[in-house]
Amino acid sequence: MATEGKIYTPDQLIKDAASHGELVVFVGAGASMLCGSPDWRGFASQVVGALERGNVLGFLEAEQLRGLGDPRRTLSIAMALAKEKGIAIDFDGILHPRMPSATGEELYRLLSHLRPVFVTTNYDKWLDDAGPEELSPEVKEGGEREPAKGPVKRPKYYRREHLSPALLAQRGAVIHLHGSYIDPSSMVVSLKDYIEHYADSRVQEFLTAMFKNHTVLFVGYGLAELEVLDHIIRSNESVRTGATEPRHFLLFAYRSTESVQTRFMEHFFRDQCGVQVVPYCIDAKGYRELVEVFKSWGPELDVRGPATLDLQAHLDRYVASPTDVNRRAALSLVESRPDLTSYLLNSLKDPVWFSDLDSARFFDSKHNPKVRTIESERGTLYQADGWPALRYLEQIAASVTDERAARIANIVRAISADAEQRGLDNWRTWWSLATVLSQLPLDVLRNDDIEMTRLWLASRFDVDMIGHELGAKLLPRLLDSPEPGNWHKAVLLADALSMVRPTGEAT
Repeated sequence: MATEGKIYTPDQLIKDAASHGELVVFVGAGASMLCGSPDWRGFASQVVGALERGNVLGFLEAEQLRGLGDPRRTLSIAMALAKEKGIAIDFDGILHPRMPSATGEELYRLLSHLRPVFVTTNYDKWLDDAGPEELSPEVKEGGEREPAKGPVKRPKYYRREHLSPALLAQRGAVIHLHGSYIDPSSMVVSLKDYIEHYADSRVQEFLTAMFKNHTVLFVGYGLAELEVLDHIIRSNESVRTGATEPRHFLLFAYRSTESVQTRFMEHFFRDQCGVQVVPYCIDAKGYRELVEVFKSWGPELDVRGPATLDLQAHLDRYVASPTDVNRRAALSLVESRPDLTSYLLNSLKDPVWFSDLDSARFFDSKHNPKVRTIESERGTLYQADGWPALRYLEQIAASVTDERAARIANIVRAISADAEQRGLDNWRTWWSLATVLSQLPLDVLRNDDIEMTRLWLASRFDVDMIGHELGAKLLPRLLDSPEPGNWHKAVLLADALSMVRPTGEAT
């Protein structure tokens, strides 16, 4: 039997995951019930009550619907009736008591202090508000700072299209796997909802990435949530591969009189789910004992965001398997961490990424770097930065055809025209454009594209590499073409390559 003041120690795998930015805390209904939110039966009953008050159901009908035995089945039918009859359900009022219990508030305060990535199947708001330690000072108009007033909101994601493995690298984010009360259309409630939700590739890839690359700690899940866990844990690859040591954990409340049943549950979760049970006895304090667990664990867990090397490893996985979900995840990650942009773009060689990068405006002319002037003891030096997005175009230009090739040709034209208008003379940009143009299918090139190269070749800096790309690669292709129009382009290019450059310019 547990005694007062019992000290709990987290498993070393949990501590290591926390310090490496790989800990995901997965919060279930049991945690919300400590705040006063209803269990599944209570939730279903209150939705039925709303239908009764809306004159959709009579007393006998409501009584029989509540008595179906399976609250999720009751809820499925009630939600369908509400939709059919146009009854708006007050989910906020159902899920959130006016005064949450002190135990629940303390639990969520302890979880807030840890600030890992949160995933939850709950529809409620308890994770969405940041704790006091996350409040940032507000800046008044004159610049004077004052303490923030009221709770701030953590970044939260609750629609299926929000799901992305990249969210697992966003420390403090709250991911509502089954939707949120603020958007009832996002809520996964009925059997049909569950089947559709877990058949979605975005959900599958999110859960697969979570179990494969992170350590998951389930909090607030018990025997009543086994059906929900069944859908989630199917994505745990370690179950299929037969991994010997589970790296995922489930905090499990038990009574001392249930020790035999608890051992059975430990074997079940380990063997069938790939999850290690962490039991805590509730004889003395009831379910408040979960608060004592996190009081003990708090000082032991040094939760951090993932390091740059860890994020690069995430990008490597997305690049190795460029599914729609993984491509979106990669772009989402570099959007939140721009310092990783070059790493991603330098890793890409597959044309499948082109449309995503183009839609995300990676090839916009505004990204063209200016040449920097540096004064030193040796005199004036010029430094030109490369443009990683153009290096990607260099990688794919030879392999694209049709619409993508035409689009890349338009990108080259737009960048060149913008640079001429703004007076940008970055020789590395010219070199990349020459490399791209020299590899594109000849049928997307126009005479004015050849004339455009004169701008690049007239740079005041060294143009040897630009000339080499055009003269050694593009010119022979034009001459070898059976199309007379390409022979004319070859003449234009030869004239551009042989033009006399002004003397006395910087090199």
